Amino acid sequence: ESEQRVVASSSIDLTGKLWKVKDKQNEKDGVDLELGHVLRGHQARLCKVAFHPMGDYVGTTSFDHSWRFWSVETGQELLLQDGHWKETYGIGFHHDGSLCSTTDFGSVVQCWDLRSGRSIVHFLGHAKRVLCTQFHPNGFQLLSSGDDGTIKIWDLRQRKLHASIPAHSKLVSQICVHDEIIVSSSFDGTVKFWSCRDWKLLASLKGHEGKVM
Repeated sequence: ESEQRVVASSSIDLTGKLWKVKDKQNEKDGVDLELGHVLRGHQARLCKVAFHPMGDYVGTTSFDHSWRFWSVETGQELLLQDGHWKETYGIGFHHDGSLCSTTDFGSVVQCWDLRSGRSIVHFLGHAKRVLCTQFHPNGFQLLSSGDDGTIKIWDLRQRKLHASIPAHSKLVSQICVHDEIIVSSSFDGTVKFWSCRDWKLLASLKGHEGKVM
């Protein structure tokens, strides 16, 4: 949900959708969702959708090897970038809004300058599909994870791998960075907490009998 009270969704039906959130008169009745815009343009199923920090834009990824940048207000496509050679999956935005990171099934992590629309650096190091990406709050590190069970931390200033955490025994489904802690979930049934200071394990939650999404 963005600051404009809009919810974004993506689907295998080749579209993304932007939904307007409307409060009901009685707060106890919750909210109504009204379709605002349908994002059309991708030529294959969509994967991830993410809001730009300003809340005025969203990014989408797709199996058509592209990612796209859209206006929340108009639903218009503002940028199409097809620089990946495999299915594009993960997407995340830098906290100052200047950069976008995308990942693909060819084990590539790309970093894009939104002012020019061009890739400024790509990282290789994952052994399998890369599914997740997020910028560290410090602004100069980028995290990624995926099928190989690792969490990798990339240095954007030196443009190289800074650290690699052997985090899980199976696919890493999600990563989230908050303050100095990384949270990861995995198909190995665990959720783990990692220190951003030394990349060591802080805690492991075990209890799920199946994949943690």
